[in-house]
Amino acid sequence: MNPIQIVAAARPDVGPMRADEQRHVRELLFDVAMRAQTGHKPMEVRSPNTRRSNALRLGALAVLGAVAIGGLAFSATRDTGTSLNEATPDTSPERATAVATEPERVAVIEPPRPTTAPTTTTPPIPGSAAYPLLLPPERTRLDELRVTPMRLGGSTLMLRAADLTTIELREADGVKSPAPKPPTTDEAGKTIPTARLRKFDGFMLSEPNEAGAYTANISCGSLTIAEGPGFPPFRLELNRLLQSMSVADGAINVVLPDGWQLISEGPSVNEFTFGLPVLIGGINTVVTLAQYPNGSIAEAAYGDRQYVPETFRGQPAWIHWSASDPGAFDLVGMLGTTAFRVSSRDIALVELEFVVSQLLSGDVDEWITRFGALPVETDPDIRTCSAQPSFNVS
Repeated sequence: MNPIQIVAAARPDVGPMRADEQRHVRELLFDVAMRAQTGHKPMEVRSPNTRRSNALRLGALAVLGAVAIGGLAFSATRDTGTSLNEATPDTSPERATAVATEPERVAVIEPPRPTTAPTTTTPPIPGSAAYPLLLPPERTRLDELRVTPMRLGGSTLMLRAADLTTIELREADGVKSPAPKPPTTDEAGKTIPTARLRKFDGFMLSEPNEAGAYTANISCGSLTIAEGPGFPPFRLELNRLLQSMSVADGAINVVLPDGWQLISEGPSVNEFTFGLPVLIGGINTVVTLAQYPNGSIAEAAYGDRQYVPETFRGQPAWIHWSASDPGAFDLVGMLGTTAFRVSSRDIALVELEFVVSQLLSGDVDEWITRFGALPVETDPDIRTCSAQPSFNVS
């Protein structure tokens, strides 16, 4: 508010004065103001007697009021630096310098600081007891999907010979082996020779099949020795192993020859397999992953394949490169407590590592939820003999 508005607001609320009283008060105020400027004592002012004198006094009082109001307004503008209606720039050198040098302040709204409170959510650990399986992404077309039940009472060994080749032995519980069949004759009456058997300590072996696997004739259950195709029958390193083995009362005793190494040993477990189509470098291929919860590398690697050491995802692994199908390979290793075998072709191992890293951690219940119930083993227990086979390696 300006000074005039302030004075008006402070005036007490009183009733209106008579016209002659208002005129007498104005004359008194005028006389007091004039005496204050000249230093004379106030004199008594009598009531006006004529119209002429009254008119003169009113005119003088109006001029004095206008001058007083103008002075108050001018004084207010000098004190505040502004007029009654609009702002007037301050040209004072001191104030201009202060305004020019005062730093500008900007209000900055910062986002809330991140909390450091510990979280109670534990990320799943692939290959752990709680999450033993890797699962394909949701709503992904699969090239293959199956579950293979474990073999009853079976186990597998994976050995490395002194010549750096790999040999695998697999046993399974079963029935008592039948006696060798006698020779038979054909329609022409010629004798058909029986398979030639080589006798060792407590077992006999026939010639290998096309896949390079030998089947042993033991008293109870089964024993297979596999090294893959392309090797001469009963070659030197294999023969050294066979000579160091013995079978008695179901125990398959293996004494490793000099320079041999036990890579892995483990029981038969369920196999969970799926084939995932992927596009790598513009090439369509399929990554097939077989998993063996609580299994072993020996279980994952068994077959007519030769393996050499490899590193996969920073962990030791073994890889087989196909001789008949260039670009194709099988890689076995461990992920926590789960053994795995990855089969693919035309894909680099670093690309395969990326594909595996995109898989989801899960368990058997989640597998069943997504893909259906596990197959039920309906075969009866055929273990009719007491001396079921088992490995004993030293």
